[in-house]
Order: sequence, then C-alpha cells, then structure tokens
Amino acid sequence: MASLTTHGLRQSTHRRFVVADIADPGAVRRTVMEYARQLHPSPEFAARAAQVGTELAANLLTHAARGGWILARPLPPDAVEILAVDKGPGITDVVAAVEGRSPAPQGLGCGLAAVRRAANHFDVYSRAGAGTVVLAVVSADHHGPAPWPSPPRRWAGVSIGIEDPCGDGWCVSTLDGGLAVLVSDGLGHGPHASRATDAAVDSLAGHRGGDFTGYLNRANAAMRDTRGAAVALCWLDTAQRELSAISVGNVSGSIWAGGRHQHLVPYSGTLGLRPAPPVAKVMRYPWPPGATLVLWTDGLSSRLDLSEEPDLLRHDPAVVAAALHRDHCRERDDATVVVVHDDTGG
Repeated sequence: MASLTTHGLRQSTHRRFVVADIADPGAVRRTVMEYARQLHPSPEFAARAAQVGTELAANLLTHAARGGWILARPLPPDAVEILAVDKGPGITDVVAAVEGRSPAPQGLGCGLAAVRRAANHFDVYSRAGAGTVVLAVVSADHHGPAPWPSPPRRWAGVSIGIEDPCGDGWCVSTLDGGLAVLVSDGLGHGPHASRATDAAVDSLAGHRGGDFTGYLNRANAAMRDTRGAAVALCWLDTAQRELSAISVGNVSGSIWAGGRHQHLVPYSGTLGLRPAPPVAKVMRYPWPPGATLVLWTDGLSSRLDLSEEPDLLRHDPAVVAAALHRDHCRERDDATVVVVHDDTGG
C-alpha cells in the first residue's frame, strides 16, 4: 500500500464574516478577491469570486431575518469556497429561487441565479424556520453555469477559530484502496494550539492505512514540545466496506446510513503530554454503501442529531458541515466539522 505524502495536506480554515451592516458585503468581496488573486493570476477569476461573495452577502443582508454569515476559504490550487449560512426564515421555493424567477419583497429574486452562473460547483439546502445554506465553489477554469444540483463532492469540512490561526485542523487523503481522514483539536486556541495540530497532520507522513499504532507514536513524539492535541484518525476501506478508527480525546464521530447512526468510540487522553501516547483501541465499524461519516471537535455539542433533517445528508458535505456548525456550535471555542460521503452510492 502506498505511503501518504502530507506536504500541504492540512486543509485551510474558513474565515467567518457576520453580515449585519451595509458595509459587510464589501469586506467579503475584498477577502474572496484576494484569495483568488493569491491562487491564480486571472482577473476574470478574481472578479467572479468577488461577484459571488458580494451576491451571497447581499442576500443575507436582505433576507436573513435571524442573522447570517459568510464562510470563505481558498481551495488550492485554483478555487475559492464560499458558504452563506443563515438561521431563517428559509426559502419557500428553492427551485424558483435558483432559476431566478421568484421576486422577493425586498429584492429582485435573481441573486442565486447569478451566483450559480458564476460558480463551478453550487448547492442549496433550506428548511422552513431553520434557515438556509448556500455553497458556491468558484474556480479559475470556468465554462458556464454550475450544474444544479451539482453532484456532491466526496468530502469537505468547516473549521472556524475564535482567533487566528485556528487551533483545530483536518485533512483527508486518498491511499491505495481507501481514504484517511484526520481531525485534530489542539489544546486551547490560537498559534500554540495550531502548532500542535500541525504536528498531528505532519505525522501522517509515511502512514499506511492500518498502522494506527505507528501514527499515534509518531504524533505523540512530534507533539512533545507543544500543548498537545485530541486526535481522531479514520481509515475508510471501500473494498472491504469497513471503517477503522482511533480517537484520543474530545473529537467525536458518527456513521450515518439508512436513517440510522452509530457513534464512534473515543478514548480519554491527550497526545503529546507524556513520553508514550495514551492507550487507545482501534475500533472497526461497517461502512455500508451510501454511508456518511461525520467528525467534529468539542466546539460543537457532543451529540449531533440528523434524524430531523433526513434530506441534509443528500447535499454537498460542505453544506452538511455548515448546517451542523450553525445548529450545534457552542460559540466559545474553535469548532470543526468534517463530512465524508461514501462514493459508491446507496
């Protein structure tokens, strides 16, 4: 089995913009334009990213009665991911809104249609009374409006810090025959916590799918001069229809399939605090076709209930993660949600 190369593997965090004032869309516009410029020299790419960020922020300002925010991050090598999240009132007719034929009392009703035209990947999830999540991925290479519904990507996540840099981190990497998924929560927050998470991610170098003991030993040693971190590492073996996982500390996880869920078993402790890593057992779970894995740090409540939103898991994993963050975030710590869909269908 091939070894894992981890150069640049840690996923970028999202920057959060609360949209409550007429000046806020301008801040979003400037940031996403700068992300695009840093990734690719195309002025057209930067302009489209700025247009999407502005449209989504303006929509929140006009329609989100209970508060809303933009989440934005660069997606190397050549894309920007933008999420608009609100708590209500929701969109009555999503299809009409996306097609630009639902004039609203306070707007023209064509904002989402414009966003879709400028995006490469597009998704919307809305529930009456609970709110809406809109995803737009804008890439340098653009050949017309994003398909809608765009096929969900296999994995994505939302990671937001209470200060910069975020102490949480995550990564996903394909290995021969499977997928490695890592979530780390550095103790505390800010630069020192982020440094511990960097060590957790870097320790995946040389990792092989089933070698959890080797990973824990490397990560524990790498974190000895840091604050330490809670870590969950999962290995998805699609051929064997099995998920193997080891979780040390306060990173939670669940597998959702067929309307049912199974929580991953965590073990207490923190990597990096002692010469030897905490004792933890590798747990193995069925990975049915069409299943979804959700991992999250303790910036969210320990139990995430998706039973009241069965349609949510049909959406892009970034939309799922943003909705879960909105509904379960504690608002006093770094918070990360990572979502992985099975790619074989259900």
